[in-house]
Amino acid sequence: MAELELRHLRAVRAVADSGSVSKASTLLGISQPALTAQLKRIERILGGELFERSSHGTRPTALGGFVLGRADALLADMRSLVVSAQRHSKTDLVETLRVGYVPLLIIGRFIEELHERIIGLDVQTWAEPAALTLLKLLSTGRVDVALMERFDGTEPHHFEGLGVRPLATEPIFVGIAEGHPAIMGGVVRLADLAGSDWILPPPHENAVRLRFQAACEEAGFAPRIRHYSSEGGTAGTLIAQGAVCLAQAASAPPPGLLALPLAGDPLWTTLLFVTREDHDPGPMTDEVFRCAVLAYRSSVDRNPHFARWWRLHPELQEKCTERLLTVSSVISP
Repeated sequence: MAELELRHLRAVRAVADSGSVSKASTLLGISQPALTAQLKRIERILGGELFERSSHGTRPTALGGFVLGRADALLADMRSLVVSAQRHSKTDLVETLRVGYVPLLIIGRFIEELHERIIGLDVQTWAEPAALTLLKLLSTGRVDVALMERFDGTEPHHFEGLGVRPLATEPIFVGIAEGHPAIMGGVVRLADLAGSDWILPPPHENAVRLRFQAACEEAGFAPRIRHYSSEGGTAGTLIAQGAVCLAQAASAPPPGLLALPLAGDPLWTTLLFVTREDHDPGPMTDEVFRCAVLAYRSSVDRNPHFARWWRLHPELQEKCTERLLTVSSVISP
């Protein structure tokens, strides 16, 4: 009887993360027919179909979701075994990567991807809500890589000596309570929030404050900013009471709250992957970037409203795939 192997689990995970067999074959470095045949063998071993295929892509079946949950645990155990064995043997294979980031929802998955794809990597993180402070940490060598947004008020000298790659460009959603009168058909018109109280991060942490003010002005009103907070629990309580806030598209709020797209997508943000030009954290730099792109792609399904929006914008899906295929291209801001 054929047996399931770790490479089979990695193949299943790649298909789930990329949303198609063709994209997964590119990531795995094998041909699409070979991956298709491998999936059929895996499904025969497991006794059922793992994915549903449609015009919107490839999505896990109930059996596929079950297998993915167990596969992630097994792959994590194997990574832990390898790293522990390397440390036990006192080899010099373990490298350290210090990751700085502004609060982004992809960070947990990013760390998982790093551990899975770069064996022996020791990852340390530094969260910093102020983007300018994060750039200083990077330029002075306190961190090796930074994940951040392209933010308002930056000047060219802020990026001197840094290599910047666009990771993703996405719309900014609005955090709002279920049943809010501004919700129409799963979207919210910015103009319909003219009478709402807004919650924003403190100005030094708000990377899109200038664009937000301009978008509100174009919609015909000045936003009524009543609360400054970066703390999710506080914001959630205020939203439940009728306030609104800007939200990352992949946000998965607690019951009773929603993260919904703004009609016409008036606000966008670009996520950046930044390194120092004078310090390459090792030959795995491109693989680190690849991990960040994969983490971003997997974050889309956190919020069903973002997943639906994403399916309606195939051009962004293609850009995501292009970044995986051209990881050696460094783009300056």
